[in-house]
Amino acid sequence: MLGAVTEHVRVELQQSGGFAGFRVHKVLDSGEMPPVAAASLRQLVGALDFGALRSSGPGHGADLMHYGLTIERGSQRWQGSVSDPSIPAPLQPLLDFLTDYS
Repeated sequence: MLGAVTEHVRVELQQSGGFAGFRVHKVLDSGEMPPVAAASLRQLVGALDFGALRSSGPGHGADLMHYGLTIERGSQRWQGSVSDPSIPAPLQPLLDFLTDYS
């Protein structure tokens, strides 16, 4: 299912790497977010084709960012990991939203 998503969406992000080697763990749940932010999250997840998403191997370089993701949309689930600079283009807008959301 692509496009507008009105069902429950949950995304878990585990981010690590960078110069400082820091770790970030975030869980965003559309049922617990302000309506506008929840709508944005549902839209970004709705644009993903879970069947076409692939994990990417770790990039080379100590300062690269690594992202572990679990994405749930209704009864569908995708889990994988991606790393700079080989993040699949469809995931980039969602990663940007996740890393900017506080």
